[in-house]
Order: sequence, then C-alpha cells, then structure tokens
Amino acid sequence: MCKRHRNKWIHFPLLQKNCQFLLIGCGRWWLPRLDFLQVPKLASAAEYFFKMGVEGKRFRPTVILLMATALNMPITKSASDGVIDTLSDELRKRQQCIAEITEMIYVASLLHDDVLDDAETRRGIGALNVVMGNKIAVLAGDFLLSRACVALASLENTEVVSLLATAVEHLVTGETMQMSTTREQRCSIEYYLQKTYYKTASLISNSCKAIALLAGQTAEVSLLAYDYGRNLVCDHLCSLI
Repeated sequence: MCKRHRNKWIHFPLLQKNCQFLLIGCGRWWLPRLDFLQVPKLASAAEYFFKMGVEGKRFRPTVILLMATALNMPITKSASDGVIDTLSDELRKRQQCIAEITEMIYVASLLHDDVLDDAETRRGIGALNVVMGNKIAVLAGDFLLSRACVALASLENTEVVSLLATAVEHLVTGETMQMSTTREQRCSIEYYLQKTYYKTASLISNSCKAIALLAGQTAEVSLLAYDYGRNLVCDHLCSLI
C-alpha cells in the first residue's frame, strides 16, 4: 500500500491530495478556538504531532480514505451533472472529516499513553510529556478529543457519533486491560485479541463503518467495512506474535 523512506510514507497517487491536506483539515477544528482562547502553549501542544516531519504514517486516515473511494459508487453522467458533482464533493468532504476526526482521536490517545508509560520519545522527537510536562500533555489530549467531538457533531449523524464515541470508550478499555494484565492473561491469545481490538482495531473498524454509513450503504455493506477495518489490524498484529 505504501513505500516507506525512513519516517516518510508515499501513499497511493489517488490519495496524495487528500493526505496532503489532512493535517490542514485537522487544524481547522482547533486553530480558530485556540486563537479565541489566546493560549499559545496549548496551541503548540495540540499541534505537536501534526507538524510536517513528525505527523507519522497517517495509516488510519489513509485506510479510511481508501474505504471511502471504494464505497463511493460511480454515478452515471446525466443532464444533472452539476448536481451529481456537488453531492459527490459534499460526501467526500464529510468522509474526509471522519479521517480527520480519527486522526485527532488517535493522536490524543498517543499523548495520554505517553504520560501513562512515562515515554521519553515519540516519532523520533521528545514526547510531549517530556517537553512540556504531564499536565500540558494530558490537557492537549483532552483538547483534541473535545475538538474531535465538535467535528463529529458537525456531521449531524447520531449513528456515526455513536460509532466514534464507542471507539473512544474502547481506547480507554484497551489501555486499562494492558495496564492490569495478569500473568495468565498474558498467555491467552483470546485476551490479546480482545485487548488489541479495543486498543487499536476499534477506531479503524468503526471509522470504516462510519464512512459506509455516510455513503448511504446498506447495513450489510457497512458491516463488511467494519469487518475489514477490524481484520486488517488484528491480522497484522497477530502476524507479529
């Protein structure tokens, strides 16, 4: 899917434009609010892992945008091409919003995880909790989650909101499972898979399902999109055992 050169990834040409503007898209959900609050320290913390060069692989939004491309059925050209194009562009914007929300939730979870793990580095640079302290790192993660909620609300789709809220709940559950694992549980593949789903796969699988719902796909197709996201992550992590 991608070719890696050190910390930089080259995505499908189909998605280059979307990935190029992904970080800008994420920023639109918090930059106006930060200007209003006049808190430059929080602004710097919130965008810490969205800056070019340390933005990471962008694996999650890439998968989500690919799912969107696969599910957006081509519409036969007609006299109302202008209307069709408008609807298609609007759908793509809403689906890209899901990719932005997913990335904000994921980065927020990284900030919180680094505090819990006393991490010193992340993506080749100092972890935010080391650079700015635990309190700012936690608040920056909370802020990203709150702005992700604002972005979710803008979609005005309660089922999509429920899916992404469940994914956030699962992130917390998975981290708790990892922190409190017993010796017996560490030897259980079932426990490992459940923790992996909560901590890693749920966010992608529920985001893929949200993409299908926004595209107006059937319940069956939406479930297939969900299964794809889940299996993609779980199968990959199982191959590393």
